[in-house]
Amino acid sequence: RQGINAEYGGSTRIDMAAPSPSKKARTEVDIAPNADADIVIMFHHLHFYVDNVRPTSEYKQIENKMCELANLGSFDPFSGGMRYLEPNALPDRVQEGRDVWCNLMGADAKDPSKHTGHGQDIVEQLIVGLGWRLTAEYDGESTRSVLLSSSDSLGVKVVVSCVRDSVNDAAVLSPTRGVNASNQGEVYDHFNRLHLDRFFGAHSGRQGIAVLGFEVAQGDIDKVLANYSAKHPNLLVDSKIHTYRDSRNVTHGESTQELELGYLKVLEVYAYYKDTKSSTADCGTVIRFVERTGMFAATPSFANPKGVLPGLVDVPAVFDGTSIPAYSDHWVSNVTDREMFLKILNDTLGFTPKVDFNAGVVAAGEARIESTVTGNTSKVLSLTEKDILMNQTQVYLPINNPLSEVGHVHWFIEEVGQGVQHVAARVANLTGFIERVNNYRAITGMGFAFLNIPRSYYGRLVTADLVAAGLGQPDAEAAMAALQQAGLVNSVGIVDLAITDEQIGAAMGDAIKLGEAGLAAIKLGRYSNMYSLLRDNLSETTYLKIVENKILVDVQGGDILYQIFTQTIMQREAGQEAPFLEFIQRVCSECREGDVCKPIRPGCGGFGIRNFLTLFLSIEVSKAMREYDEAAAGSPGADFAQRKIDLFTSQLDDANPILTDISDAMTAEADALEALQTCSGADKARFQKVADENRLKKEGGSERLKVLSAQCAEAMGKLREEAAKAGL
Repeated sequence: RQGINAEYGGSTRIDMAAPSPSKKARTEVDIAPNADADIVIMFHHLHFYVDNVRPTSEYKQIENKMCELANLGSFDPFSGGMRYLEPNALPDRVQEGRDVWCNLMGADAKDPSKHTGHGQDIVEQLIVGLGWRLTAEYDGESTRSVLLSSSDSLGVKVVVSCVRDSVNDAAVLSPTRGVNASNQGEVYDHFNRLHLDRFFGAHSGRQGIAVLGFEVAQGDIDKVLANYSAKHPNLLVDSKIHTYRDSRNVTHGESTQELELGYLKVLEVYAYYKDTKSSTADCGTVIRFVERTGMFAATPSFANPKGVLPGLVDVPAVFDGTSIPAYSDHWVSNVTDREMFLKILNDTLGFTPKVDFNAGVVAAGEARIESTVTGNTSKVLSLTEKDILMNQTQVYLPINNPLSEVGHVHWFIEEVGQGVQHVAARVANLTGFIERVNNYRAITGMGFAFLNIPRSYYGRLVTADLVAAGLGQPDAEAAMAALQQAGLVNSVGIVDLAITDEQIGAAMGDAIKLGEAGLAAIKLGRYSNMYSLLRDNLSETTYLKIVENKILVDVQGGDILYQIFTQTIMQREAGQEAPFLEFIQRVCSECREGDVCKPIRPGCGGFGIRNFLTLFLSIEVSKAMREYDEAAAGSPGADFAQRKIDLFTSQLDDANPILTDISDAMTAEADALEALQTCSGADKARFQKVADENRLKKEGGSERLKVLSAQCAEAMGKLREEAAKAGL
């Protein structure tokens, strides 16, 4: 007999700029490593709470159709399976896939042109968009849950849960739901309806990322409980470690012996305080700690679902070769008191700040935030790109708080409450990942769409570029006019991605002589900002793929960070605040010349200020675009929305050269500091001087960003006041 028994009971300075007048003043704090909280921790799983989880049979039908589609394709040696689309698939191949899909689905095929970010089923999105599979399920008395995994069981694991009576239950949408909830007969506490009701009640009835799950080393879960009990007892959900034991009875004659096969312990705490002064817990987002031994820890994920959460039962899954493994990289919170959350994590887990983005640097119009990335210090070193990709021992938790009464972070907290803004996962090839997601959305009408990034982020052509390429001012102006007349460059200098030498030549005619330098300058305008960062380290083809797929790029030292963000997920209606997903690729300088790397810690590429600011601005641009689309054409509302779009885009354009200067200074400073470790004598003084000079350049760039942010905030304030006077 084999079963599961449930037992119940068991130094970085954060720099702050002057706060917004509308916000309370903050004091500077020093957070140093906490020797009493030396916890070995790693990413384990995420838990989403949603309105409804459909029957497993329905999801399996979708999976089967996806496998049928893939089996009509060709063998992919990279993934070791079948896939319908080859890399770099042309539009006609995508259309062919669409035709095949329509034949497979018949009248049930969804129209890709009608795909929206809201009203989606997150389980369906993960299956179609990423090629993941439903690998386990739990059907309890009051809740239903499924486990989603990629083809690599070491990767991200997402548990999705709903209340069983959630279908057509109006109470699900009520912020007061669950006030009379009880245990509902659930054996497994983590699937208790009470937790879902409490989360929905704290989050205005909204769906969301409810639980951040971490695994700790054997014996450490007791340390975590002791730390919370001593320093933050009000954050303990129930002050208990829930222990689930696996055992087997062996009988020989009249003698029976029970053999322990392992245990899984679970401890849950609230992530944030709702009121810091009174130490009142925010009963929304939960941090779950898991400690595993024996059979629970023997194999991960779909090979052992109870090793994710006890109660999950295996569901057979067939991966079609298009599944994209992803590995947790960082999980981001929007909170009202960033410093207190930093203190909680330091007191209980020993986390220390790694990166700080202070006020005035991250801003979009009047919206201003401050953000700190905190985390542990992993002792695990990686030697190959694969090791770096899969390493889950470095935990990063970025934390945002608003400094103004406008902007995404403020509205998220105002509308939803404190909570997880987004979760980020690493993939091996971000370009291939995005192409896969976009192509399968075009084929099936399902999956994910990504946040819109203005083309000017990547680069544009200005007359000065042609002058620098050797043209006189009159010829440069004439060339720009000719390119715009031919529709190859728009009015703000955005160059057609598909532009050819022949098209340029035809536009110039016989009157304008560009020369090779002029021709190169025009084509470089498609990605000039990216080129200023990465120079000749990437090919033209790679640059164009970055632009085409709207990938964000940043550089830290010799490391490259690629990022992209999805549209909101688990969003019921357009315009509502909701979380989103981020996917990244980290290219470490130690691995740039081959697969064998120098020993390095995870997290290479850091958290780029360029991409952080671009994300913040892009969220605001997307909101303004939606306002424009909803306003009547030619109306005052449409005019004001367009002016907001122009202002945000202008801020991004003006920030780009400053961000490049900061990036260059950071790289030079890092190189000089590295050289200081091995040099001596006169060289030591020389490298120290270089490091100091570039540190000052970096700080000067930050001040320039603050000035730009202040100017844009003033302009946006005037625009808002003008709109208010117009009754908008």
